[in-house]
Amino acid sequence: MTGLLNPELAVDPDSRSYSGFSLRLAVGLGLASAKQNLAMGATKVSGFDAAVSLDIGATVIENLIVYGRLSGFALNHANSSDSANAGSAYFGLLGAGARYHFMPIDWYASGTLSLAAVSVTSDLGAVQNAHPGVGLEIETGKDWVVGTGLDKRTIGLGLRFAYVRCGSIGNQNSEPWLGTALSVVFSASYN
Repeated sequence: MTGLLNPELAVDPDSRSYSGFSLRLAVGLGLASAKQNLAMGATKVSGFDAAVSLDIGATVIENLIVYGRLSGFALNHANSSDSANAGSAYFGLLGAGARYHFMPIDWYASGTLSLAAVSVTSDLGAVQNAHPGVGLEIETGKDWVVGTGLDKRTIGLGLRFAYVRCGSIGNQNSEPWLGTALSVVFSASYN
């Protein structure tokens, strides 16, 4: 009501923009697979995954956020595995990326390049760690303001694709582990 009486206090819904410090936490669920091709055949694990990420960054220009990301996804007790040596797989990523928000609809697109690691656990609990590799995460989605139009808090819903290529496990295997995940992510952020 105050905005109606005093036009200087009215909030223009199209005036929201991203600037300054940015903090974003996202969690997701989806489908993922991890595989390694060996001379004796392929080892593959696939099933439902859980994903998590933490982004810390800042805007370089209005609505463009550059961030550092710590993220990962896991296939724990996978739905299917064609090897007794692989029952679950855990991927960890540490990298940097950029996210652009298309305003005023607050639709975003982002990409992250990362250093990556994978750990594969057998059904008997034996852990095998692969040599480090690289990862790529691509995401798009929609954010909504929590509170007033100029509030710096948002919640979001998005779709994330992750691709990871890590080294082999041990010296006898020369083929890399490849991991892919497609997840629906829910986020909470401050900017």
